[in-house]
Amino acid sequence: MRKFSALLRPYLQNVLNLTRHENNVTQENMAEFFYMSTRSYCDLERGKSGFFAVSLIILLAGLPDDVMVWLVRGFFSLLLDALDEEVI
Repeated sequence: MRKFSALLRPYLQNVLNLTRHENNVTQENMAEFFYMSTRSYCDLERGKSGFFAVSLIILLAGLPDDVMVWLVRGFFSLLLDALDEEVI
């Protein structure tokens, strides 16, 4: 499971950063959305800390259905690629 967590952190870090910049949202606004301090959110976006399950569920629940599915399938594809590389 640790190797999967190691894949998830940078994946979500990138998604958060891109989403925030594409929508011209501040880190403060993102922190409010996740019910956390701005510093905690900044740590998430910089990869200094990982998501708690509750934060991840809030993220997924706040997304349109098609984006939520894209996000989950994107990570699953990344995970499968990593597993394929291990087998070779």
